[in-house]
Amino acid sequence: MLSKINRLKKRKEFAYIYRKGESFASKYFVIWVASTKLTHSKVGFVVSNKIGKAHIRNGIKRKLRAIMRELLPQINPQYNYIITAKDSLLTLSYQEIKAQLLYILQKNNFLTIEQEER
Repeated sequence: MLSKINRLKKRKEFAYIYRKGESFASKYFVIWVASTKLTHSKVGFVVSNKIGKAHIRNGIKRKLRAIMRELLPQINPQYNYIITAKDSLLTLSYQEIKAQLLYILQKNNFLTIEQEER
């Protein structure tokens, strides 16, 4: 689980990122990014009702939270992130989700430390 200081929870925080931030899309995710004045990043997750029933959506969010907990030391702390899952994500395993998330973060220069292992 992500620590409390690294979680986006309030509707106001999500609305700010959607209003002021930029989005970066891939086949599996849409990542919204907005700069922050804090010294640490906050991350929020969105999984639409279109993807499946509650237990499926919760499983996806659980995997994304675990992946982001591992990547938190490597991502740029000057930004807050919202990760929106697309329905094509259902076909991927944990390792494939992690690889895809790493790819989109590296591609858009949001990692502060380059990942040696893929």
